[in-house]
Amino acid sequence: MALSSSALVSLPDLKQYLGTSVRTDDVILEACIERASGAVERYCGRKFQLTRYFEWHSANEAGRIRLKQAPVSSVRAVLVGSQSLMTVASTISTDAFKSVTVLEDEMLLTRMTSAGASVSTTIDFDQYETISEVAAQVNATTGFSATSLLDAPARHLRKVAGRELRNSTAYLEGPTDSLADYAIDYDTGIVYGGTYGGELAVLVDYTAGFSRIPDDVKQAALHVAARYYRDRTRDSGLASESLGGYSYSRRSVAEIKEEMSEMLSGWRTIR
Repeated sequence: MALSSSALVSLPDLKQYLGTSVRTDDVILEACIERASGAVERYCGRKFQLTRYFEWHSANEAGRIRLKQAPVSSVRAVLVGSQSLMTVASTISTDAFKSVTVLEDEMLLTRMTSAGASVSTTIDFDQYETISEVAAQVNATTGFSATSLLDAPARHLRKVAGRELRNSTAYLEGPTDSLADYAIDYDTGIVYGGTYGGELAVLVDYTAGFSRIPDDVKQAALHVAARYYRDRTRDSGLASESLGGYSYSRRSVAEIKEEMSEMLSGWRTIR
């Protein structure tokens, strides 16, 4: 397997930390890295790798938006307004059910034939990045048709929870107006001073994270990944054992958590 883009350490990093160079357990080690990276991110309440985000927010009266990730590297746009970007419709009138759902990173087409067979198709916005590309994939799906009304990034589509298509066409909307009168605190990820004109939904297209993972975070990920790897062959219910002149005791969970807290407390997001 290959490590995901969110992994906080590399396979060579972990093997060096463990003092091993053999390749026999590489798949297991990579799985441990993924689990450890997720554990560190959940503890800190944030992502660390430099990543592009498309986030919907509700603008408050103070014109202040707290982005979910920081530090912010760049902001491409703060978008408001609403316009139909594409339509999705049914092409088979005899189907028992048909719907379109728009999520943050994908579109889901669901169809039930007159014979009761259910078919679901997922269109991934990471693979099909524009409205025109998504529309082409919808048109290639049996029972559905789509029209691109205004090309834009696919992730600009507003979320839609299961729009039924048998008796109507779904008009999928997105923001089209870009704000200019705002300022941003790049360290905290707070957008200030936008005049939203009563808009309830604001889309922020931005990049946040670290081009180089902080040393404390990397050390914590290595520590957790190594523990996952070593613990796979140990009896989880065994606290200590003695054999002849040799004795062995495992550290308590509380001790491990305290050590992790010391390494990561400065990186936790407080909201």
